Amino acid sequence: MSKTYKGQTTNSVVELTLQEEAVGAGFDTPTIAWDDTVNGVITQVQGDIPDNWASTDKVKGPLEIGTSCTSIGSQAFNFCTGLTGALVIPNSVTTISSGAFYGCSNLTGSLVIPDSVTSIDITAFSNCDGLTSLTIGNSVTSIGSYAFYSCGGLTGDLVIPNSVTSIGSGSFYNCTVLNGSLVIPNSVTTIGGNAFGRCNSLTTAYLAPPLANVGSNAFSGSGLTTVYANDAEANGWTLGAGQTVGGKTGVTVIDWTNYPVTP
Repeated sequence: MSKTYKGQTTNSVVELTLQEEAVGAGFDTPTIAWDDTVNGVITQVQGDIPDNWASTDKVKGPLEIGTSCTSIGSQAFNFCTGLTGALVIPNSVTTISSGAFYGCSNLTGSLVIPDSVTSIDITAFSNCDGLTSLTIGNSVTSIGSYAFYSCGGLTGDLVIPNSVTSIGSGSFYNCTVLNGSLVIPNSVTTIGGNAFGRCNSLTTAYLAPPLANVGSNAFSGSGLTTVYANDAEANGWTLGAGQTVGGKTGVTVIDWTNYPVTP
């Protein structure tokens, strides 16, 4: 048996699906409270989502973020491990703040950052290890430090759009099964230390920025074996085998002659 109510708090309207004590696993003792008066599960959010908005037991199952949302606050869903299924971020969102989905380990499937988003803040999706692929929108200018740290389920190619100017330290550290090609355009002026450290399955990178823009340990402990570098010699790269790139030794550097098209 369930009932649906709508309520108002911190300028955000939510939809509450209220469940009887005997209904559903984990509801033997009702623990989920809204304004300390009703027991239920938040399934839908309308409006901007404030900092520290959801306690760890307030949101369970798939979450619908309404199209009136423009910003997702800092630690808004921090360690909400009850969040399951795919996360759909609407085109209205422009900002994903620090730690917004930190530790939401049961989010699954593909994550698409829409073109409306301009920044992905530090630790925004750290430890979301159920995510399997990532698409970054064409308006993102910065990827914060540890933004996708230890997202151990990410696979396939990772293409950084040419709107991005900085990739923070440890931003993809320990994404151990990221196994496609990494493509970074010449708009990127900074690739932080350990940005791709311990990406054990990452073997090939297409790097348009100068070598000087690659942090000293950006690829430390990764599986990197081959780099295609745009305007290699002009941008400070040395062609051939046995090169060191971002702390990874034994890398073969090849001139990326048809940038931005990958071979």
